[in-house]
Amino acid sequence: MFSPVVFDKEACKGCNVCVEVCLMEILQANREKGKPPTVAYPDECAYDGACWLRCPERDKGAIKVVPPLPMRVSILKG
Repeated sequence: MFSPVVFDKEACKGCNVCVEVCLMEILQANREKGKPPTVAYPDECAYDGACWLRCPERDKGAIKVVPPLPMRVSILKG
């Protein structure tokens, strides 16, 4: 299954800032403290990057937004 948001389990501290700022509410806080959130509704992602922008650990690679292949191709073609 395709996941629009990927978390690095080592870098993500489980702060859940991404869960709070997600406009489409696709992320859910993990029940285990300190663990990355889960992507509950991957098909609903708007790919706006709000989760990535607000992540305090993004420079460490804690979160990555991955657009689907057709979307990536259209971006590259401009």
